Amino acid sequence: MVDQAAKPLARPVRVWVLDATPGKVRSGLDGEDHPVELIDFLRRMPVQVNSKQEVVDALVKAKFSVDVARWVATNLRRSSPSGSRSSPSYSWIFNLNGISEMYKSYEDTNLWRIVENVPRGVHINFLKAERSLHRWALEDLQRIHTAEEVAADEAGGVEMHVLEDAGHWVHADNPDGLFRILSSTFRIETSLRGRE
Repeated sequence: MVDQAAKPLARPVRVWVLDATPGKVRSGLDGEDHPVELIDFLRRMPVQVNSKQEVVDALVKAKFSVDVARWVATNLRRSSPSGSRSSPSYSWIFNLNGISEMYKSYEDTNLWRIVENVPRGVHINFLKAERSLHRWALEDLQRIHTAEEVAADEAGGVEMHVLEDAGHWVHADNPDGLFRILSSTFRIETSLRGRE
């Protein structure tokens, strides 16, 4: 397994970055729900709750938006067996400590050096959601567009795409549009084995 991980990737390599900038994270501004505050709040809640509505109500009471509260509740699964005599309970489908670590890593990581010096044979695609609350600074957009021009001259690639009619949750807001944009870079190879 380790030997396989050490092997170079076949080229071309395509990377998709969905509604995230490679540099400074600018979320939670202008009274928006901040992911760190949301994650911290969820970590303080009981591991099991009686209902999804209990979570929605707690989040709204803590001043998180109704939309975010409803989305969070979709990440609960029934943890008591159906048909059991005990009251139903729900637990998280993900590891909140892992989510916290991943988000901190995202905030701490600056990938501009890679974007502005794309290795040969690598193509980085940024997808910006048209209605995203995620903060795309004008400087970030300009740097990505400059990187597009430089990478094209050096056999690498950087490209910016905009997904219309979508907020940050691109896979839920406009799945068909997301597929159209992503599929433009899919390469279908037919195998000649068995035809010889």
